[in-house]
Amino acid sequence: ALLTTTETYFFGEGRHFELLREAAAAHGAAGNTPFRVWSAACSSGEEPYSIAMVLADVLGGAQWEVVASDISTRVLQRARIGHYPMERAAHVPADYLKRYCLKGIREQDGTLLVDRALRQRVQFRQVNLNTQLPNELGMFDLIFLRNVMIYFNADTKRQVVARVTSRLKPGGQFFIGHSESLHEISDAVRPVVPSVYRKAA
Repeated sequence: ALLTTTETYFFGEGRHFELLREAAAAHGAAGNTPFRVWSAACSSGEEPYSIAMVLADVLGGAQWEVVASDISTRVLQRARIGHYPMERAAHVPADYLKRYCLKGIREQDGTLLVDRALRQRVQFRQVNLNTQLPNELGMFDLIFLRNVMIYFNADTKRQVVARVTSRLKPGGQFFIGHSESLHEISDAVRPVVPSVYRKAA
C-alpha cells in the first residue's frame, strides 16, 4: 500500500503553524545558517506550501529551505504543479492568499495556483521513510510527520520515527498529527504540548 494521506488541507492544525512562525522568527534574529523545514510525508503539497508561506512571510529574503518528500511519485507530480481546489484553502490567511496564490478564472474558476516564486522555494523529492534516508537530506530545525504513523505498526513506527528524528537538529521541533502519539515509540524527542515534541539541545 502506498503511504499517502488523501485529504490534506492548507494550514491544517493551525497551532503547528504558530509554533513554526515563532521558531522561524527566533532563528531569523540569530541565524546565519538557513532555517530548514522538512515536510516528511507531504502528499499533494498543501503542507509544504503552507510552511513556505509562513517562512516567506517571517524570513523574507533570509536563508530558508523547505524540503518536501513522499513515497508516491504520482502525488509529488501533483504537488510540484501547485494547483488546488479552492476549498482546500479555507484556512489560508487572506493576505497569504493575495501574496502567494493566484486565483483561477474562467475554466479554472474555483481553483488556486501557488505562485511560481514560492513553488521554486520548495524542493520535492521521493523518499521512502521505511528505508535508510539519503545523506544529502541534511539536518532540519523543524520536521512535520503528520498523520502518517496511523499506517504503520508499532515496530515500523519506531524505526521511522528514529530515522526521521535523527535528522532533527538539537533543540529542533517535531510535529505529528493530533490523533497520534509517540508514547513508547521514541525517547529521542520529548513532548512539549500534544502533537509537538522537541529534541534535547
